[in-house]
Amino acid sequence: MAQQKPEDKVNLEQVLKLVNQLSPQEQDQLMEEMKLKWLRHALEDGEQSINQYGARPVDEVFSELKDRYESRKQSP
Repeated sequence: MAQQKPEDKVNLEQVLKLVNQLSPQEQDQLMEEMKLKWLRHALEDGEQSINQYGARPVDEVFSELKDRYESRKQSP
């Protein structure tokens, strides 16, 4: 595969062809790297949300959810 210019976009099909050329161990390593990237992104999103909206103690949230569940269970 010819080296692409920086302005050329790589599409999913091209990426998958490259992944198929990797050994199973390299594919596993790539998968772990992708999981870490996703996790870091999710943590950053969570941190941004907390900074923007604040956070509530987990016990308070679960207590509220339990109360809602119980009230719905008792409704006809």
